[in-house]
Amino acid sequence: MGLLQRIKDDLRSGIATLRLGTAHAASRALEETELLRMRLEARKIDQQLSDLYKDIGERAVEMKERGETAERVMYDEDIGRVVREIQQLKEARKKLESEMDDIRNEQ
Repeated sequence: MGLLQRIKDDLRSGIATLRLGTAHAASRALEETELLRMRLEARKIDQQLSDLYKDIGERAVEMKERGETAERVMYDEDIGRVVREIQQLKEARKKLESEMDDIRNEQ
């Protein structure tokens, strides 16, 4: 095998390695971008949960100050609606965390 042929083979091998590395880097960048998007979505959900917890507390205190019984507060329609919203958001957060774990485990 001549020197020119070895150089040509080495060049092909180098280009193939470069392509593989570039593809891997692009794939990794897409995964990181997706994880970042998911983390931002998780933060939004956390903020929504915080707001809903605050709403429940304010509603309960307001009702208690008006003289409502604890039982009436517990079965208040508005509080029940907010609790259902909280449960939905918690499920969405759990699903999002699972998806994030799946992406991390693929790496």
